[in-house]
Amino acid sequence: MVQFIEELSAENVPDDFRRYVDEVLLKEWMGAEVEERLWGKTPFGQHFVLVTSKVVWYAVRVIVDEEHRDLEIVRQRNVYSEGVVSKNEFLTLEAAMSFRANKHAELSDGIFTDNEIAYRIRKLPADCIELPDKYLKPGDHIQRRLDMSLPFGNHEGVYIGNCKIAHINRESETADVQSIIGDKQEAHARIDKMDSFVTYRDQEIRVIVHCFRRRSREDIVETAKRLAIEGHRHGEYHLLRQNCQHFAAYCVINLEYMSDKEELIQKGIIGATLVVAFGSAVYSFFHRNDEEEKRQTIRR
Repeated sequence: MVQFIEELSAENVPDDFRRYVDEVLLKEWMGAEVEERLWGKTPFGQHFVLVTSKVVWYAVRVIVDEEHRDLEIVRQRNVYSEGVVSKNEFLTLEAAMSFRANKHAELSDGIFTDNEIAYRIRKLPADCIELPDKYLKPGDHIQRRLDMSLPFGNHEGVYIGNCKIAHINRESETADVQSIIGDKQEAHARIDKMDSFVTYRDQEIRVIVHCFRRRSREDIVETAKRLAIEGHRHGEYHLLRQNCQHFAAYCVINLEYMSDKEELIQKGIIGATLVVAFGSAVYSFFHRNDEEEKRQTIRR
């Protein structure tokens, strides 16, 4: 049940976030603000604000104190604009105020609906591989490209500190398309050095910033380490249902989610590119999984 929590006064909100909100709103075509800004804080200490405005109708924007705001955005999903997580429109002020009050209560209580898997992928500096602790914090969700065989595919993991990463990989080598498909049964959750996460030294590393923090950094790291010790998903790897992205998302937001799935399907990469790259090996991969699923269905 949602508890209505008293709003924060602007004086109790960090100055840098208030300045950031002002900068974001200057870029928005929004008319005049019709109510005072409604400030709040999630159970994980993340500040947010709801801003109500009117042009022809009323709009309520949600802006969150997201991490790594200084880094360049390379991709984002389920957000309204570069600085606004969501925008909802209403015909009446009464409806806008009701939505605003409910949304404030939900976020303050740690209930994330609507854009619950909203994120921005940001580019890390080139020396991040050599100096990860300079730019990353334990619990950060990171990403890098696979290879040109799957140009829209990414390998993901969780940074756990001290130049170490938890991810799904084989024992013998860094994950790429060929190794993922060829020896999928050998892949499992494990901990490696940061330089084992990449395929070459100057490879671009990105951080996936989830707009709403769902778990504490301590819990994220604890989960990643525990799953690595357990050899999580050993023998269960599946390109679309159980891969490195599902693992990283589960650790960070407590949901198994594939950040590339929509883009891969939209662009037809799953079928066309993989077949071209690996021919019969890919056919066997999908065929074996189909047969396994059929056998499981028959057993049921």
